Amino acid sequence: MISACLDAASETECGPDALGVSRTLLLTPESPPPYELLKRGEVILTFDDGPAWYRTKRVMNELSKECTQATFFLQGNKAEAWPGIAKSIREAGHSVGSHSWDHANLADLPLDEAVANARHGQAAVSAAIGEDTPLFRFPFIATTPELSEAIRKAGLIDVTVSVDGADWTGISPEDSVAQILAMLEQHDRRGMVLLHDPFSRSARRTRLLLQSLKTEGYRVVALEQPGN
Repeated sequence: MISACLDAASETECGPDALGVSRTLLLTPESPPPYELLKRGEVILTFDDGPAWYRTKRVMNELSKECTQATFFLQGNKAEAWPGIAKSIREAGHSVGSHSWDHANLADLPLDEAVANARHGQAAVSAAIGEDTPLFRFPFIATTPELSEAIRKAGLIDVTVSVDGADWTGISPEDSVAQILAMLEQHDRRGMVLLHDPFSRSARRTRLLLQSLKTEGYRVVALEQPGN
């Protein structure tokens, strides 16, 4: 089923061929990793490290053209600096999580400092979007069993990844999308896709990915914002 368009502008642009959203998943602290809940041919789209003003808006625009949704994991310090763009992500229908306060490698910090950093980031993101969000992603996807347990006890839901677009390495959008498609094939054509919205070619990469997912017959699954 094609989801409702995310804003009035996209309503006239999106037709029956739009990628849309096939279904939504609500995560709880007891949920398994979300990619384990996916069926063959399903993907969840996620973007880390924002918000980044016009670059994030350009990524959102590409998603809107296809009437589809993603989850944005925002750094607390950036959400505090750009609360308007953080809130606009949520208002556009996307789900929002936190990504620590300042993208420190929490696995390298003393446990109490790591948890404090994560909670500081969550508080800043929640304040920016105007609602509490327990969704969380570790910077660098780096954690330890002890840290993961402490984060869970702090009320955060760890949303990890299974398919990395490696856009952080500076590879071209074309190579990044090719890597994503190859990794999806390796994971039984399903996965949690990791990209980033603050990069200079983030919008182009997003556009190419959405086009490729349609061509290859994939369906987008959205994460429902917990608490709503």
